[in-house]
Amino acid sequence: MFHVKQLIKFCFLYFGLNASGQSIILFKDVPLPKHEANNEVVLKWNKNQPGLNELSAIEQQFYYWVNYSRKYPSQFFDSIVTPLANIYSQLKGSNYKSLEADLKNAGSISLLDLNSVLSQMAAYQAKDITTNNASPSHTSTNGETFVDRFKQFGFKNCGGENISYGASNATPIFMLVMLYLDINVPDLGHRKALLNPNYTSTGISVYAYKNGNIFLVEDFACAQN
Repeated sequence: MFHVKQLIKFCFLYFGLNASGQSIILFKDVPLPKHEANNEVVLKWNKNQPGLNELSAIEQQFYYWVNYSRKYPSQFFDSIVTPLANIYSQLKGSNYKSLEADLKNAGSISLLDLNSVLSQMAAYQAKDITTNNASPSHTSTNGETFVDRFKQFGFKNCGGENISYGASNATPIFMLVMLYLDINVPDLGHRKALLNPNYTSTGISVYAYKNGNIFLVEDFACAQN
């Protein structure tokens, strides 16, 4: 079972690898480009997913851009990643170049179904971590791992999990781009999960800490036999 273990921690002011607290990157607190979620193919797909209206606005936006990036990876790089990198020049490193190659060569990948059970699983982790004011982690405060939760919620075969932590003003697009860039994540685990053609469904949950910072959990699963 594939499990994305790395953790990205970011907001408009910094980005770092939480596991060691290293590689802090400062960002200017400037207005970010606004992008309309208006692609009819992705919108139609998402609107037909049971449980879409149960997601919060930020969860729905994140789901849209995940599917858009899979359906149109090259356009996503040109219209979303590049404008952000033009604002934050420190993003234009080796990971930026490798992401350009990966997205340009990916081709269209199947859109992800929204799975209500996966969303419940993601919410279970997001709520547990934030309610207990714990550090962002794939491990629940009771010691359960992603694999434990995956089995507990009735899944088998392959699956994965991405987690993000950011300030209250972090936008879904910014969060997603940072996951794709995977700066200082040697195996590019978040990117691989997002572009994994074997994943057919996803669940998303965002919870806030008492200080307003947000914790996002996205779970993935392959087709279940």
